[in-house]
Amino acid sequence: MNTPEDLQQRAVIDRSAKLPVLFFFVSGTLWLLGSCLLGFLASIAQHSPSVFDCALMNWGRLQPAFINAMVYGWGFQAAFGVMIWIMARLCRCPVKNPATVLIAGHAWNIGVTLGLYNIFSGQQAPGEWLEFGQISWLLLLVSFSIIAVWLVAMFVSRPKGADYVSQWYLIGACIWFPWTYITAQVFTHFNSGSGLHAAAVGAWYPNTLLALFFAPVAIGAAYYLVPKIVGRPIHSYQLATVGFWSLAILGGWTGMQKLVGTPLPAWMPAISGMAQILLLIPVICVGWNHFMTVRGHHGIVTASPTLRFTFFSAIFYVTSHLIGALLTLLARYTQFTIAQDAFQITSLYAYFTMAMFGAFYFIVPRLTGCEWLSGTWIRRHFWFNAYGSIALGILLLVGGLAQGQSIDTWNDTIAGAVENSRGYLVGRTVAWVFIGLSNLIFFFHLVLMVLRLGRRSEQATLLHRPEHETADVVITTEGAEA
Repeated sequence: MNTPEDLQQRAVIDRSAKLPVLFFFVSGTLWLLGSCLLGFLASIAQHSPSVFDCALMNWGRLQPAFINAMVYGWGFQAAFGVMIWIMARLCRCPVKNPATVLIAGHAWNIGVTLGLYNIFSGQQAPGEWLEFGQISWLLLLVSFSIIAVWLVAMFVSRPKGADYVSQWYLIGACIWFPWTYITAQVFTHFNSGSGLHAAAVGAWYPNTLLALFFAPVAIGAAYYLVPKIVGRPIHSYQLATVGFWSLAILGGWTGMQKLVGTPLPAWMPAISGMAQILLLIPVICVGWNHFMTVRGHHGIVTASPTLRFTFFSAIFYVTSHLIGALLTLLARYTQFTIAQDAFQITSLYAYFTMAMFGAFYFIVPRLTGCEWLSGTWIRRHFWFNAYGSIALGILLLVGGLAQGQSIDTWNDTIAGAVENSRGYLVGRTVAWVFIGLSNLIFFFHLVLMVLRLGRRSEQATLLHRPEHETADVVITTEGAEA
């Protein structure tokens, strides 16, 4: 039962977090729309390069621009907003001096913009997801440090007993990203050795970033949202502890498995491959914990926008790591194919992005004091994204396996392998259309909420009215006044 003091405290926290959180949400969603457009154009440039007859629009620039805009423009800013709000709520601590966080957010956007300029001007740095120049990465690192300090300060000042699983993951992400990012940048920009170390870092960094930043943020959000909506505690804190520490131990060892057969020492790809497979341990722990928490109340998933997105995300947390394990076992056939993109896009979009959408649908009404206008728009946003992301994963995986089979055939050529995958690449272009349209709908819906043009109601916008005894749970825990 919420006391008047609890409600007043939450209102104070939400007012303090409103400006920085909504800034990151809106700014990140704009970058998401831009990255969807770049992904669409990069897909066309890959299967029909003659369409864009200029150096600025070739695949070598569009593809890194797309993935960096998705990772740093959308992914990090969505994560910042969710982390700030959840940490403030769990620590029962208002966001002090939000202007500093806003300044860091603007500096982050400047860094991303300068990085994309470097890519399109042909000055991109080597390394996958590391193409931004030195000025950009320094700006990003400083901005992240400012935001992380605020999060850690809230955690340190929490009242006694306010310790939750979500906080473990969010603080872990604050610590693990700077270590990952600084290590990768130092080896990319300041190490004058052979190009082999750059290839190793370029393979290691994206997987580690997915495992030790994006995954912890999504897991932390899910561990907050699922029990909150269902109205019951996490099924097992012991299982959550095993999942957290196994992720912390194994997450930094993956990535180099796709360099099997290269001049790297054989033990490096072997250990990475083993770690990628062992990462199924935290995946199973998290997935089973969520399933058992919702057991007996799965009907809420069909009614609650937040739970629907969160459970889709949880399913693809498992799926993405199964794809990663499969690619590890078939690295000989897939290391130079688009199959490697299947793991990254499934992890970054079908898992992380869908988890962030679920958090947005829960958090925004509490900051704006109004409810989402249309359940129909939310359903379209969900299904277009679901079908689009599933199609992307399948097309990239199957197309990559087809490429690998062609490459492994002694009398086939690389040109033949590329031609064999052309149909899959065209399908990927169509998938980006669905995803882009769905996110355009979501952005319009979000802007209306930020302008406080949503429904004036204490009851949540549901996908449909649930016909079971848990209907009241969904309405009272998701409403804008909760």
